[in-house]
Amino acid sequence: MLSKDRKIVVSLFCGIGGFDLGFEAAGFEIAVAIDNDPKVLSLYQNNFPNTITLCRDIGSLSASEIKEIITRKYQDWDGEIAAVIGGPPCQGFSVAGKQNLDDERSQLILKFIKLVVELNPSMLVMENVPAIESKKFSHITGNAVALAQEHYTISKWLLTASDYGVPQKRQRAIWVGYSEKISLNQKRCKQQTNRLDELAIPDKSNRKFTVKDAISDLSNIPINSQTDIWELSCKGEYARYLEGVFHSQSGRQKSSSNISGLRATVHKVETQHKYAATIPGEKEPTTWCYKLTENGFSPTLRAGSGNRTAARPIHYQQPRVITVREAARLHSYPDWFEFGESKLAAHKAIGNSVPPLLAYAIAQTLIPYIEQNHTEVDLSSLRDATRIAMVRCERSKAIAVVLSIKAHKVRRENRNIQLNKCLHLQYFHLFSIEIIKKYCSKIINNKAPPIIKSNIISIV
Repeated sequence: MLSKDRKIVVSLFCGIGGFDLGFEAAGFEIAVAIDNDPKVLSLYQNNFPNTITLCRDIGSLSASEIKEIITRKYQDWDGEIAAVIGGPPCQGFSVAGKQNLDDERSQLILKFIKLVVELNPSMLVMENVPAIESKKFSHITGNAVALAQEHYTISKWLLTASDYGVPQKRQRAIWVGYSEKISLNQKRCKQQTNRLDELAIPDKSNRKFTVKDAISDLSNIPINSQTDIWELSCKGEYARYLEGVFHSQSGRQKSSSNISGLRATVHKVETQHKYAATIPGEKEPTTWCYKLTENGFSPTLRAGSGNRTAARPIHYQQPRVITVREAARLHSYPDWFEFGESKLAAHKAIGNSVPPLLAYAIAQTLIPYIEQNHTEVDLSSLRDATRIAMVRCERSKAIAVVLSIKAHKVRRENRNIQLNKCLHLQYFHLFSIEIIKKYCSKIINNKAPPIIKSNIISIV
């Protein structure tokens, strides 16, 4: 496949690759993945062997270096990047932390946006905790948003993972931006937003999976503290669904029955009694571990900080906290995805990552715009017959189109051809077919002056 036909993605703060897995499944290709944690990158490489990884701090990285890497990988690369995706560290914003206004990690959002602007992709997608929208952080996020809006039209989404097939009540703030390279279809945009230039949120999934759906089939395995890999010959519907959506880069058999990450945590007898006595849906009062409900969703799986993971949920049937594989299932990772031998590192990596099914829903929403952009009619093909320019109002609440057609120079037999070309131009996707025909037909039929210098259609 030629690189011009690939939807190239650069992944910043890639972590273990939840974001990347979802985007790959939707048809994007992760060209470069960047993170400053070598241990996490090692796990990433195991699952994405075809993606180039770079262990660097993005503050010390330039767009030219990244583009040079892509050029070496794809010798026929046309220089276009479909999207830059990433989830800058959320600990400084999270309500689960101290929300320290001076946390240096929070400044990485601005560095993320700066690098995005340098890379100049068609789209950007950034994930973080909902608290990032708090007014107390406006001095940090305001600068990042202002810079992004100089180059991209920004939409902000608040998405809940359980709405997209993830058996987890995880909420995340998503910033999505598109450049002038991208055209929008009016009907698509107007479904769930009052602004024509704003992207509609992903459609919610008609598939809902509970905790029981996600991990009950693993109960058939004699989980203990000694063995990490077991064979599971009969998987549940949810596990099979994940393997159908997410394919392995390594070409490993998707339906492999050997599953890793099943080594259990050793608890004292006293702790086991406490866990057994805890009511599902409640927290054990001394450890603050939440006990899962089989017919509900898991709470947000968090990473923790330092050398400690956050309190892990208690299994709804067994007096123990969940295993790495059970956490992975609750986060929507397929069983072929590997997390290494360290339980601590695995749980942190999972908690820090974007649930792949949530990423998949986001990517599916964006990819039609990328594909549409690849098939747009070239303006130069219209020569003197049609010239179109789009002007965005200062507040991005209105869109103006200046249409100038020298109708008297268009031969009668070519008028319908030119009109059809007008209807397929990217800027006209912003308006209804009826409006386009109205203005074009008036000009072509000489019912209006041949040159309309300033026809402005404002849609607020």
